[in-house]
Amino acid sequence: RSRFTNWGALMEARQSLHHLDEICEDQRAAMQDWIDSLETLPVPKGETERRERELIMIRSRDVLEHIERVVHHVHRLEQNAETAVQMHFSVQGHRANDIMRVLTVLTAVFLPLNLIAGIFGMNFEFIPLVHKADGFWIAMTSMLVIAVLLVLIFWRKRYLARTR
Repeated sequence: RSRFTNWGALMEARQSLHHLDEICEDQRAAMQDWIDSLETLPVPKGETERRERELIMIRSRDVLEHIERVVHHVHRLEQNAETAVQMHFSVQGHRANDIMRVLTVLTAVFLPLNLIAGIFGMNFEFIPLVHKADGFWIAMTSMLVIAVLLVLIFWRKRYLARTR
C-alpha cells in the first residue's frame, strides 16, 4: 500500500527496453539477411556439406525465432511500463479531482456566511437586527445553522466523503 516513488528508474527501464528493441530489430534484420544469403547459395554436392548447411539453416532459424520472442517480450514489458505511467497519471488526476471537490464544497459552505457578514457590515442605519440587543446572536446562530445544514447536505451527497 505504499506509494511508488521511483519514477526515474521506471523511465530508465522504459528507455532501456526501447534500446533493446532497436538492437533486436537490427539483429533480426541481420539474421534474416544471413538466412536469405544461405538460401541463395548453390546446393553443395557432398552429403556432409549438405547436412552442415541444413544444420546451419535450422540453427539460424532458431536464433531468428529467439530474437522474435525477445522482441515480443520487450513489447509486452514496454506496454506494462506505459500502463504503469498512465495509471499514475490517472491516480494523480483522480486525487486532484477529490481536492477540487472538497475546495468547492468549502467555498459553497462559506459563501452564504460571507454574504450575511457582508450585509451586516454595510453602513446603513436601518438594517434589521443591527440595533437589537440579541441581533448579533441571531445572526451568528443563523450562520451556524446554515453552515451545519450545508455540511450535512454535502456529506449526505458524499461530496465530502473520501474516495478509495
